[in-house]
Amino acid sequence: MQLFKNLFKYAAAGLIASAALAAPAGASGYPQRPITLSVPYAPGGTTDILGRALGEALSKTLKQTVVVENKPGANGTLGVVNLKRAKPDGYTLSMIPLGVFRQPYIQSVSYDPLKDLTYISMVGGYNYAIAVKTDAPWKSIQELVEHARKHPGEVFYGVSARYSVNEFIMMDLAKKLDIEWTSVPFKGDSEAITNLLGGQIQAVSATNTILPMAQSGAVRVLATAGEKRSADFPDAPTLNEVGYPVIVTSPLGIAGPAGMPEDVVKTLDAAIETALKDSKLIETAGRFGIGLRYLDHAGYTRYAMDAAVNEKEAVRTMLDGAAKE
Repeated sequence: MQLFKNLFKYAAAGLIASAALAAPAGASGYPQRPITLSVPYAPGGTTDILGRALGEALSKTLKQTVVVENKPGANGTLGVVNLKRAKPDGYTLSMIPLGVFRQPYIQSVSYDPLKDLTYISMVGGYNYAIAVKTDAPWKSIQELVEHARKHPGEVFYGVSARYSVNEFIMMDLAKKLDIEWTSVPFKGDSEAITNLLGGQIQAVSATNTILPMAQSGAVRVLATAGEKRSADFPDAPTLNEVGYPVIVTSPLGIAGPAGMPEDVVKTLDAAIETALKDSKLIETAGRFGIGLRYLDHAGYTRYAMDAAVNEKEAVRTMLDGAAKE
């Protein structure tokens, strides 16, 4: 699953369609009061760190306070549920993880990603790592896989949520390598990592929330799931590099309720593009290994429309994997 494969296409679509947002920025006087940005995960994780740094940068750009609210649960979709109840006036926004497009194929949800959201901008993407405690006996991902093969179901790995991308990586590995290990869902990466350090689980599949623990020597990163080696974990091979054909990227964006005025969307999109150039935001992103990737309103909307359809196959893989656990 290479979700960034078509980003050039989406970016080009954004340039072609930019005239659709021709109303002058701020024509409505927006914003005139504080804006709420939902972070659909618990405090302390990568999404929360990015959300708070972005909120601070946006506050400077828009000359209004951006209040960040954590809404963890339901695989990162509670922010979207909150948007359905909000007025489409630009004062209620949410971060949009991949789970928003995936969850409708897993269970009944109260929103439609194709109809209920205004996609404003893509802001970044997650990097994923599989890690164990430094004192664990496995020095490589191959050793962990072989242990799981010899001891079916006895390796417990932590993930940020049930049916999260973190879990998909491990399920996809299990399916392709014909092994069995056991998923333990938590309420976020931070909780999963805490349980890894406490010895309650043997491994974790996490975003770059794991970076400080790797830098301190508390954990050993065995592999990453991107298309190429992560600059944050240069000694850790990609899964594909060692012969395990699993490649995962996971874009993250900002959206509001459906029906937002075009001039408000244009103002927010321009503000997000500017905010992503903020030196403090860039420093924070670099410190925590967060990839910043901007895609404008038109390009991100096209990506979202495609993802809302294409995630069906990824869910089928996950559900097949879950049935074997």
